Amino acid sequence: MLLGVFGAKIGMENLFILFAIAIVSITILAKYETITYILALYPFLDFGFRIFIPSFASIWDELLFISMFCVWGYKYLLYRKQDNFKQTPLDMPVILFIVTMTIVFILNSPDYKISLEGFRAVIQYILWYFVVIQLLKDEQSAKNVCLVLVLLVSIMALHGIYQFIIGIENPSHWTDSKEAGVRARVFSILSSPNILGSLMALVIPICLSFVFIAKKIATKIIYFFLAMCMIGALLFTFSRGAWIGFAAGICLYVFLKDKRLFIPFIILGLLAVIIVPGVAGRILYMLSPEYIESSLRGGRLVRWADGLRIFATTPIFGVGLGHFGGAVAMNNEIVYSVGLQNFKTYYMDNYYLKTAVETGIVGLTAFVMLMYQVVLNGLRTIKITKSKDSKELAIGILSGLFAVIIHNFVENVFEVPMMTSCFWLLVAILMHLWYINYKKEECFDNEI
Repeated sequence: MLLGVFGAKIGMENLFILFAIAIVSITILAKYETITYILALYPFLDFGFRIFIPSFASIWDELLFISMFCVWGYKYLLYRKQDNFKQTPLDMPVILFIVTMTIVFILNSPDYKISLEGFRAVIQYILWYFVVIQLLKDEQSAKNVCLVLVLLVSIMALHGIYQFIIGIENPSHWTDSKEAGVRARVFSILSSPNILGSLMALVIPICLSFVFIAKKIATKIIYFFLAMCMIGALLFTFSRGAWIGFAAGICLYVFLKDKRLFIPFIILGLLAVIIVPGVAGRILYMLSPEYIESSLRGGRLVRWADGLRIFATTPIFGVGLGHFGGAVAMNNEIVYSVGLQNFKTYYMDNYYLKTAVETGIVGLTAFVMLMYQVVLNGLRTIKITKSKDSKELAIGILSGLFAVIIHNFVENVFEVPMMTSCFWLLVAILMHLWYINYKKEECFDNEI
């Protein structure tokens, strides 16, 4: 009766939303690390809000961040004796990068409003790292967040395979007219096959880690099946950049896990080229003179050449955050002049070059060093991790992160909030594993 009265007063839809918020809040307060699972659902939630509540889609992630920050405060007040503020060797490199971007923003903002928007686009999603690492409780919570991400991406992979089977219609500019055999490029619930491919490359190594973590044969088979579905979806994106990133990630995975796995993966790669129509053609076309000519006329190569010309005019601090090569510049329709030639902004299809053009050598150096520190501290985590399951998970996470780092050389992966959020979520999990094992080593040394 009370629900009926409130529903009549505020509307049943609003009542349902309030009820859902209450249930989630009670669950989180009972087990604070649960809120990190919501971030792992980022692709699904963002899609849902964009479709059903467009007015909420642009602010939900900011509200989630504020909520996680509040839960962090709640956790600190109630559990500070159990778990103090976590510090890791990656904290300082992340802080130095943020400080560098702040200096670039202060010293070089041709248009303050655009630069502020560009600064926010670069920095905002890195902040997930600091809040997530404080909310993760133990090894099991880290494993659970990864499992949620694996299951979500598996559903997207199956949806992508379905799109390929039905031959979903694509925009004409997604493939070159001279390419044969590519009847459909899948994208699932995302806006681009390149980003779906990058997400698959990020999560496949983690799914493979769950194959080795699982104790039961049936569970291993399920995870292996999901990994194969993701690989299938990755192939059907026909994203050459994602393939390159995935190949780099798998090479690192095999190197860290077991070098004998190189042969099975090479065989699997050859079978994919032979069995899947269009894969061989897309790779061979990339190496052909026709592709180079087409790319120099209106593709990546001409964009990179123009980007280098712009970078040469302002090599120290760049043209300003948000002023060229990314979403912010595109939204503001910026035109940049070099001599007598005007360059209308475009997606640079190389996040490193985009960073160099906007922030110069200073910003590029800071970003490269940050990515280097992510990989270096990932390797340190694997080295000190004693638990077999945690070591397997750390190898998978680092390999997925490395795949995205490499993919950024030919794509603006970090221009997509979902990808940047998932990236820093996994970085936080990786350094959480470092923290746990470092504390174990410290306690062991004290006992000795």
